Amino acid sequence: MTHLRNNLILLVFSLALLAVLAACTSAATPVPIVEVATAAPTVAPADTPAPEPTLPPQPTAQLNPTDTPEPTVTSIPVATPEPTSAPTLGERLLAEFPGEPQAQGEVILVTGRVLDANGEPVANAAVEFWQTDANGVYDHPGDASTGSRDQTFQFYGTSITDADGRYAFRTISPGYYEPRPKHIHVKVKLDGREVLTTQFYFEEDRDGLAGEGLFRQAGDQGELLILKAAENVAANGGNMRVLTNDLVIDTGIGAGSLTLTPAQGEGPYYPVVNVADYDNDLVIR
Repeated sequence: MTHLRNNLILLVFSLALLAVLAACTSAATPVPIVEVATAAPTVAPADTPAPEPTLPPQPTAQLNPTDTPEPTVTSIPVATPEPTSAPTLGERLLAEFPGEPQAQGEVILVTGRVLDANGEPVANAAVEFWQTDANGVYDHPGDASTGSRDQTFQFYGTSITDADGRYAFRTISPGYYEPRPKHIHVKVKLDGREVLTTQFYFEEDRDGLAGEGLFRQAGDQGELLILKAAENVAANGGNMRVLTNDLVIDTGIGAGSLTLTPAQGEGPYYPVVNVADYDNDLVIR
């Protein structure tokens, strides 16, 4: 029994000694020191500019597949042309007479339509004019002054009506001779036969003639024909008067809605030439 107790004591002592020795061994072993490298702060040189800050990338706008971007249009101012108006009757007629007038006096355009009693236009009718020059002188052997007449004036003319029945002349305002007011002799022929002979008078003579009764033909022939002012058209550096009146003739259709143009005689200075041989521009010989 004593022997067993002694062995236990010895075992306990041995274990205690071993524990002490182990502790000492552990304390004698140095623990390795690990050096941690510390990065030195980087200092930019004084003359080196600071770097620009880097911005994060901006998101790209996404288009809806159904959206169509509006095109960019650069507006270019465009000059708006002035509206062009249609030429007037006078301008159209003037274009038919391009030559420079030669005759003395006020150059005028005389126009109108030849109609039947129903107001329908008469095409291909021959309208003949004859008149004095600006000094009231005829180209006629019965006129004592005929030797001094204007040699650049034609005195006679013929206009053939178009599909609208229109006739046109470029002539001059005739002169006065006693005791007559200014007038132009007119004759209309259809298919070679004479259907009307009359005379045109001028508006500016109306007041003086009315008091003397000269605007009525002797023998109750009706009112005399007055050329009416239609317009003024620019020509030859001034304004040219456009005068007009229609001629209603008897074409054999009987009575109609229009009154026939009253006739007047040829007078003593009737044509001594074939008027059909002369054109409708009396101001150029």
